[in-house]
Amino acid sequence: GRLFDTVEQDNGQYDDACRVFWATGAAMMVRSSAFHAAGGFDGRFFAHMEEIDLCWRMLARGGEIYVVPVSKVYHVGGATLNKSNPRKTFLNFRNNLLMLYKNLPDDELRSVMSMRVVLDYVAALKFLLTGSWTDFKAVIRARREYRRMRGEYRMVREQNLAATVVPEIKERSRFSLLWQYYLRGKKYFSQLG
Repeated sequence: GRLFDTVEQDNGQYDDACRVFWATGAAMMVRSSAFHAAGGFDGRFFAHMEEIDLCWRMLARGGEIYVVPVSKVYHVGGATLNKSNPRKTFLNFRNNLLMLYKNLPDDELRSVMSMRVVLDYVAALKFLLTGSWTDFKAVIRARREYRRMRGEYRMVREQNLAATVVPEIKERSRFSLLWQYYLRGKKYFSQLG
């Protein structure tokens, strides 16, 4: 029910259990066998995106991820790093790049990563123009750190792709959320697709 800063009113529209692409690490239960078979969390991420990366690997290996809305979870958001912390910006950008590199199929890698270069520098420019110098520097540092770390992940990427048994993950969206949200005005999850 939340896309970027838009939070939908809860009218019961998401009350049914269903398959999803990833579950938030703040409210995730995983069978230990599936967790270990997929390689667990990537400790080099430290925080941010590690649960999405894990879920992607589990799905690619034939697993299923469900949301169970009857569950109740209490989570203090931003306890590790609050939203205004440039370290959070850095980790979100860097870890997302590493996650994409680790998991994208070969036929998508070049086009997605090329688009990410553009989008990351647009985001950096926005931070700069809005006076957020520290977030601007965080994006630039994240890109630099991704380039430095990419070689360390080459073998991990090959292992992930070799372990893939589900080449087309149904729950993975093939559209740009940024395009849908900012350019098409689709602010609610039910409008996407």
